[in-house]
Amino acid sequence: MDNLIDYSKNFYRENILNFLDRLMIYLKLNSDKFLNILLYSILLLILYFLSKKIINRIIKISLNLKNITTSPERLITLSSVFNSILKLIFSFVFLILVLKEFDIKVIHIITGAGVVGAAIVYIFQNLIQDVIKGWILIFEDQMRKGEWVNVNNTFVGKIIEFNLRHLVLRDFDRNLIFIPNGQINTVVNLSRELKRNFLKVKFKRPDNLDEFINKVKEILNRLESEKVQNIKIHQINIGENFVEFVISFRCKFVLRDEIFNYIKMEMYRKFKDELIELT
Repeated sequence: MDNLIDYSKNFYRENILNFLDRLMIYLKLNSDKFLNILLYSILLLILYFLSKKIINRIIKISLNLKNITTSPERLITLSSVFNSILKLIFSFVFLILVLKEFDIKVIHIITGAGVVGAAIVYIFQNLIQDVIKGWILIFEDQMRKGEWVNVNNTFVGKIIEFNLRHLVLRDFDRNLIFIPNGQINTVVNLSRELKRNFLKVKFKRPDNLDEFINKVKEILNRLESEKVQNIKIHQINIGENFVEFVISFRCKFVLRDEIFNYIKMEMYRKFKDELIELT
């Protein structure tokens, strides 16, 4: 048993040593080629980072020339797309240079790649459709990372990731929703404008209705701030024993529930005895 173990150790040791010897010989014989590859790597990395800075600068200047509001989210979205394309281009160039160093016929690979490419286009047509739709969505600036959107009147959430392949949303329950760009038909951006909302408040009918209406208006005016704007009485419904106010206000979509609760609490504090219902 001990002899078998010793034999196994010697066998693997000899094979490893032989492999290392061959590797060293190969590296010595091809040292010039590996040195060239190292130089190519350094040069391409320098060019990549320079190109990255130049493209980011061009994006910012182009948006300013077109009088488009430049936001960090917009720049991040566009920059990430162009950076992905730069990585593909420089990776392809590096691969060609490496093949050339080892005397591999690049033209044969490119010719074969044409046939294979046609097959790939057919197989990955959905992926190509996603990429094309992603380009359109990004350059039309329909949405940005961090914004709240309603996609296809089905999915509502905050944009966590947005690239050429897909859109990732986080909904109110903190579920992640992955939507391929090719399946995006309609987008309602909920973050760009203040949204109009309505709140119904029902009171016991007061003896002096005009005075009560003025009091409600005064309270609503005090509630207006940067978060909640254009808060006012939109409609008044008068019954035999009640008066109902439909209150309208504008706020950001993400703040809607917070503002609803804020107005309800204020109504309750000011009109606790007269209040019948808040909806």
